[in-house]
Amino acid sequence: MALVLVPISPDQLADWADTGILAGPRPGYAVTPGLRSAFAPSDEEEAEHIAALVASIAALAATGHRLVAVVECSPRPDTTADPDFGGVTVPDLAWASVQSLFADAPDAEGLPEAASAAAGLSLTQAWDLPEVVRLLAEADLLWHGAGEWRQLGTG
Repeated sequence: MALVLVPISPDQLADWADTGILAGPRPGYAVTPGLRSAFAPSDEEEAEHIAALVASIAALAATGHRLVAVVECSPRPDTTADPDFGGVTVPDLAWASVQSLFADAPDAEGLPEAASAAAGLSLTQAWDLPEVVRLLAEADLLWHGAGEWRQLGTG
């Protein structure tokens, strides 16, 4: 079992909470040897924070929102993903596996600009965009317990 950060949309989050299952396989991000090599984190907490930021940008590019679920599961390596970003594939996930959620504040500085710039791009393409770099530097993700999902604009 590993800690995996799963990028999701607000609608996917609401469906997951309502039905109890998020269908896999789907992408996730974890602390992998590739991520450790690329980012050289000083400790496990920093490595997990980096994986959360990576997942948040994947979510931003795909959905226009930085919304990430933290789960404990048994991921498989994603051989199609850039290894520097710690890409993994996760199976079906039960809602009970959600340990926490990370999301932007509704008024996060630079979020609309970063979402517009990253829309539809791959993680690799979006990561170095000036608007995304600015968002990562200026807007911290906020921690939420799984039971707070309705407060994230989904319900």
